Amino acid sequence: MMVISIFHVIIAKITLNYRGPNKVTINIIQITDLHLHADRNVSAHNINTFNSAQSVLRAIEKNERDFDMLILSGDLSDDGSTASYENLRYLLKNFDCPIYLMSGNHDSLDSIELITNKNNLKYQNYANLGKWGIFMFNTKKDNSPNGILHQHELVSFDKITNDNKDKYLLIMLHHHPVPIGSESMDTMIIENSNELLNRINHTQIKGIGWGHVHDEISIKYNGALLFSTPSTCYQAKPKSKKFSIDLSQSPGYRIISLRDDGEINTKVIRVTL
Repeated sequence: MMVISIFHVIIAKITLNYRGPNKVTINIIQITDLHLHADRNVSAHNINTFNSAQSVLRAIEKNERDFDMLILSGDLSDDGSTASYENLRYLLKNFDCPIYLMSGNHDSLDSIELITNKNNLKYQNYANLGKWGIFMFNTKKDNSPNGILHQHELVSFDKITNDNKDKYLLIMLHHHPVPIGSESMDTMIIENSNELLNRINHTQIKGIGWGHVHDEISIKYNGALLFSTPSTCYQAKPKSKKFSIDLSQSPGYRIISLRDDGEINTKVIRVTL
């Protein structure tokens, strides 16, 4: 009976992901910029960041059934405190899928590593799923809000690319690699983003996603899809000279679907608080 049960689970999983002849889809959910504090009652721009992150994660629990992993793309904490990451672990307690934690300019790498475990909370650069590889850069620059690509990670990325020429690649960042037309945000762009953009000529790279800008953006660049995802808390007005809150936009998350033919389908889901 155990063998039959396992067989049925495997068949159900394959059927669930099947999208047509020879097309199997990997589904990822990206959430970003939670800005948690040690104190769960702290609000920023009139939004309680703990409660808003909890609302987004509960919406994912309720509405999303078919996903293979969560990627949290930085600014998990706002104050870098150990307690803020314990609050994050509490918020993620109901998810048993692999969860990849990325650092943003507000984060403490040491504190992130403290909450990773051998089960599903991970802090690493690379994940291998079927025909896809997912490389997660740490763009945190010490003592600066700006982004940077570290040389040792670029070396690792090139090695993985060369060793896995049969795979499509999705790249995840915290900071944005291209200007978005917002003067305040564009001062914090990845300083050496050309190191990455020059590599997009490689046909393996199909998509690049990031957080940080608290806004939804989607553009094409040399055949790759570039996109940002809304924060789980407050949103920023696009193309503003000074950082301004956009009260017309709700928090959200992004579904990223990676198909076996190299196509990326993605959409943002907004959550009403």
